[in-house]
Amino acid sequence: MAWQSTRMAEPEIDTRFELHAAVHVHANPHTVYDTVSDITRMGEWSPENTGGEWLTAPPGRAGARFRGHNRGEQRDWTTECEVLAADRPHLFSWGVHGSVNAAETSTWSFEITPTEGGCLLTQRYVMSELRHGLRVQLAELSEQQAALFLARRRSRLEGGMRHTVRAVKRTIEQAPGLTPTND
Repeated sequence: MAWQSTRMAEPEIDTRFELHAAVHVHANPHTVYDTVSDITRMGEWSPENTGGEWLTAPPGRAGARFRGHNRGEQRDWTTECEVLAADRPHLFSWGVHGSVNAAETSTWSFEITPTEGGCLLTQRYVMSELRHGLRVQLAELSEQQAALFLARRRSRLEGGMRHTVRAVKRTIEQAPGLTPTND
């Protein structure tokens, strides 16, 4: 019998996906945009992100970079991100870099669409490529285990995104002096 390596190859499963969660917010789009584009506050709403800090000035503009801090079930991690779009009051998005100065591996965004009496806030997540750490973890699993791991990760992300947009909604709608117009 020929010798075979016990190390698993990277699974042959599709690791790309897109998720979103949306909620109607009774506030003007500018207020919603100003809230969700303040990455230093993300830890107030997200069950995974614990906050962030700007690395470059001016903050909140396309090209600005920040660090995002996260906590998971088994470990904490920090990512370096770059603002990709800052179109007030419609879209705020950022790419998560796989490593410093690397191309983004995933993209997060908040889309704000004016509606009667407020706006629709949609958080979107697009996984275009697994970060190195996740690739290493998956390479040690069977294809079935890797598929289960990714399904659980997607489910946690979806739940976290629903939690996040609802928490943003509560924060904004409970703020004093709220103006629910579409200015």
